[in-house]
Amino acid sequence: MQTTYRSSWRFRLSTGLGSVLLLGLMLTPIQAQQVLRDANGDETVPIGTEVQTPLPQVTTRPAATLPDADNGRTVVTIDNGGEQPPTQQSLPIGAEPLTQNERNQRLQPDQQQQVTPPGDFPIVGAQDLLQSLDDLDRPLTPEEITAYGAAIQSQFPMTPEMIRDYRRRVDESQKAAASPPSGQFPKPITDAKRLTLDSAQEPEILLTGPDTVSVMAFYDRTGAAWPIASYVIGKPKSFQVYAMQEGSNQMAVTPLVPHGFSNIVVSLVGESRPLVFDVRTNSLNTHYRRDFTVHGLGPNAASRPLQTRQSEPVARASNDVMMAFATGADIPGNAVRLSTDNPSVRAWSYDGAIYLQSADAIISPPASRILTGPGQVKAYRVRPTSVALISLNGRVSKVRISQ
Repeated sequence: MQTTYRSSWRFRLSTGLGSVLLLGLMLTPIQAQQVLRDANGDETVPIGTEVQTPLPQVTTRPAATLPDADNGRTVVTIDNGGEQPPTQQSLPIGAEPLTQNERNQRLQPDQQQQVTPPGDFPIVGAQDLLQSLDDLDRPLTPEEITAYGAAIQSQFPMTPEMIRDYRRRVDESQKAAASPPSGQFPKPITDAKRLTLDSAQEPEILLTGPDTVSVMAFYDRTGAAWPIASYVIGKPKSFQVYAMQEGSNQMAVTPLVPHGFSNIVVSLVGESRPLVFDVRTNSLNTHYRRDFTVHGLGPNAASRPLQTRQSEPVARASNDVMMAFATGADIPGNAVRLSTDNPSVRAWSYDGAIYLQSADAIISPPASRILTGPGQVKAYRVRPTSVALISLNGRVSKVRISQ
């Protein structure tokens, strides 16, 4: 073995006291480092002589003493995780080490897993379901029968027949509550009346019924609407009266009690003389609509009334027969209805004459009586004929009349 000397410099930086020291190491025989070489002349190091011993395995759990709030001592045992496996399996060269989870799985015995056949899927609770289905086939115990009957009785206390009978009784009760006390609904009446402004005329009667509305409408002798200026009801707690709209010629009356009587005073626009009506409740007959034609000219009267070729006098306002044919209500019972080929012209045969109703002017045959009703609809009394001529928008049309 050949011994040589090698000079070297060693620097050490010390920061403990914040100062830097530079030390130079001189070449001395004592500080010389011996270099070993092998048979080929390459530099080598001596074989280590230290002995490496493994750390002892902890067989007991160490204990630590900690102070408590009462200045006493409390002993706490620290778990070191248990004993490690005695041996560690060797891994092939280049393989990654096993994790603790993988080692635990390899130490456990292999468990046979049940393989599900293709197409079959496990159902959670299938065994309990099959067991419950099997229990249904067995006879029920008296306790189960009693419990089942009690559950049915609590959930369905009535049978289907009882339910149908109950609903029938409810329907009959609701029908009886909605029906009038007499058991029949009142007969609806729609008619028209002629009025004069004479103070000696008797008041007309308006029949009303519970839960119904009766409408009163006012027209002048030309058939134009005559607006209502004001009205007063004698007993407002028994009857509700209101105008249909501002400046309207219509007024609605509704009874608020099953049985009542009062009167209404109506004042028309431009007329100082009032109209008086009696209002009564009636469970058998009720006026749904009643038109009143007043013998006078209202603010909406036509400035130039329709002129015809005949010079026969116009019917008086008190002619109820002409008024009946003009409104189509209260037609005499022995009047015979005739057919026409024009739906705007209606005809009746009565008392040896023909009565025509139309909003258009009848120019032939000449009329012996003419009366204008509500809505500018006129009634004509003519001699018996099978053909009548009417004027429609300046054109003359022929109307055929037959039985």
